[in-house]
Amino acid sequence: MNHQIRLTLRYSRKMVDLTDCISLRYEKERYTPYSTLSGRWYCRPDVTFEEIVSVMLYIDNTMIHYGFPDGIELERKDGLYMLKVSSKSYTSALLTNQCDDKMLTDVDLTALAASGPTLPVVSYERNTPKVNYVNYYDGTSCWDAIVCYAVRATGIYPYIRGYMNVCVSRAPATGSYTTVSDMLIMRSHGSDFSELVSEISESDIEGTPGAFVMTEGRASSRMMTRRRRINFDREWIMDPEKGLEFKLNRSLRKMSYDVFSFPGYAGLDLLDSFTVSDIGFIGEADRIVVTANAEKGFVTTVWCYHDGFCA
Repeated sequence: MNHQIRLTLRYSRKMVDLTDCISLRYEKERYTPYSTLSGRWYCRPDVTFEEIVSVMLYIDNTMIHYGFPDGIELERKDGLYMLKVSSKSYTSALLTNQCDDKMLTDVDLTALAASGPTLPVVSYERNTPKVNYVNYYDGTSCWDAIVCYAVRATGIYPYIRGYMNVCVSRAPATGSYTTVSDMLIMRSHGSDFSELVSEISESDIEGTPGAFVMTEGRASSRMMTRRRRINFDREWIMDPEKGLEFKLNRSLRKMSYDVFSFPGYAGLDLLDSFTVSDIGFIGEADRIVVTANAEKGFVTTVWCYHDGFCA
């Protein structure tokens, strides 16, 4: 496959490396706070039949995934030992943990993370701007709190760099990859208007209907009318209009996208620059899927979104 693949298994008392990969699929996505991994590996005959606590995927000695097993199975068949694995990265805990209801004031990302549960492996961008408040309300997840903070602090929807780092601003030195159209396996363009909202009307804190109203022109220009009526959102208690703007932009996620598939492994991460030079295309990597097997080798597929948060 021209690249070194290593899966490290962590047991309760030891670690084991597997290097004989049969197939794998790895994915990261702009609006999803975790990576996913699935695949199959051949194992040595002395492999231990006991509980596997976590898995780590390395490509060319760089860790790109560290997570717990969603499903893992070790079997012996016809004299061969094979491991089947499915895993989400530990940053998925940001979605499954809730914060106690409270308001934090003059808070940056470090303080925001410290106020919630301690999550193993997860790290956070440092020296981020302060905002005057973040309000936890009615079971806010750790991730939703970070989203609310990030949109107000930097205007950037948060994302995961590497295998564990929560970022709320654009990396100062992102990676890049350049190819030409003759090297592409596939190119496509798509649209998804399933979540698009044209107008949101929100009650005020006292319940007065229609106290705050905002419209989205990109919906009406596509001859779509989808009006939403919502109660007052306490997560945006001091910025109801900013909250409406966020909700409209959120409804636009992945509304338009370009997709490119090419042979090989590029080592791309989210928000890295992706260029197809001969057609003048420059975008950012917003979804990355890497597959590998003995027959086809590595194939990388990149989605470049065009919506309210992505260029």
